Amino acid sequence: MQNNLVTQSNNLVTAAYTMTLREKELLLACVSRVDSRVDSRVDAEVVNKQTKFTVTVQEMKDLFYKETNKDNAFRDLEKAARSLFHREVEIKLDGNKTLITRFISGALFDPDKSQITVTFAEDILPYLTQLSANFTKYRLIEISELSSIHAIRLYELIICWIGQWQYSKTLDLDDFRYVMGVSGKYKQFGQLREYVIDKAIEEINNNTEYKVSVEYKKVRRSFVTLTLSFHKKSLAKLEDKKGKISEDMLSAIVRSKKFEADYNNYHRLSGEGKRDRDTFRNEMKDFITMYPEDFEKKPLENYLK
Repeated sequence: MQNNLVTQSNNLVTAAYTMTLREKELLLACVSRVDSRVDSRVDAEVVNKQTKFTVTVQEMKDLFYKETNKDNAFRDLEKAARSLFHREVEIKLDGNKTLITRFISGALFDPDKSQITVTFAEDILPYLTQLSANFTKYRLIEISELSSIHAIRLYELIICWIGQWQYSKTLDLDDFRYVMGVSGKYKQFGQLREYVIDKAIEEINNNTEYKVSVEYKKVRRSFVTLTLSFHKKSLAKLEDKKGKISEDMLSAIVRSKKFEADYNNYHRLSGEGKRDRDTFRNEMKDFITMYPEDFEKKPLENYLK
């Protein structure tokens, strides 16, 4: 289960909903069972409103409940499923439309087998299946050490934004509350920062491969926006004084003749990127930030010499 892939439409990642940590863990465990592929060449199981997804207590314990006993784990799982059944999700659509639906339409409890079987709501299925573009994916193991719902929500948003080649994001504080599922809560900036922002960033920085930093903009006496910056920790030597990836360093690396010689046939480059030097440099800056693990011929900072 630790290698299971969670794939969701970006519209669902940025949707508004309230949920506890245990509910989110159960939901993600079920989502990771969904085959999201749209490729007709693969033999993907067709998922519909009758499809069942079973999660056992042992599976949940292995990933999330490391210090709880079997009975408590089933109790927590049953409580999470009952609450999840009543949760609404608000998804913003094109054309100024909004969809309100639920995540699941049913849950079957089987204490004898220590398992719960969940059925997804029909309206939520298009955001989990047959996805060919504009989706976010990560593996369950990546969030297994996160102990707050806010940290998981922020992690998903970061993965979503990175998938769109964005490595910083500026949001009005009310928009941030919306996508974090805390609209109407933490109206005081100090509360929002202490209980949501700081806690989520600390957990992500301590327990994932990403480093997140935040800056705030103040107008008169009130904070109005925040800017989140994020990158993989393996790029730490390319950070500027504020802890962000240095644009100057990235530009210098991709302009290096040694770097160009080492990666002129890099497999992710477009055809134009292999022919045109300016396109090569622009694409490679994104690829370094997105896939730093691909660049192993020598430490990236060595190209600055």
